[in-house]
Amino acid sequence: MLVAFVFMSCSIDYLAGFWWGENRETGMARQAYVGFINEYFLPRGRYNAKGLYDSLRNGLVHLFTIKDKMYELTFDEPQRHLTTSHHGYTVLDAGSFRADLLAAETRYLDEVETSPPLLDKAFQRYARDGFVRWVD
Repeated sequence: MLVAFVFMSCSIDYLAGFWWGENRETGMARQAYVGFINEYFLPRGRYNAKGLYDSLRNGLVHLFTIKDKMYELTFDEPQRHLTTSHHGYTVLDAGSFRADLLAAETRYLDEVETSPPLLDKAFQRYARDGFVRWVD
């Protein structure tokens, strides 16, 4: 389950890079990540985007832990998703978080199809960094 949250955190970062477009220098990665969550995870404000970046994403990706103990991770407990645990942590259910991530991705990609500025930003990111691909 922990690896799934690492992967989902990285997936948000990946999508946020296309949404942001330009080079994400110091501090811009956080702005892009937080901005993407605030824009595409609905309803807006449901997630603490800064907390997800600072505690979950940075904690898991860089330290393989949850910084500041903000979150309790669980799976197969959708009824607990985004509630507060008895320890005071925000509960993130893996399946519920994944569903919200996929819905955000769909909203973003649908918007890219109809918004030339968003498409331009996606191409900027692609031209700079490309996509993951197999190399023989």
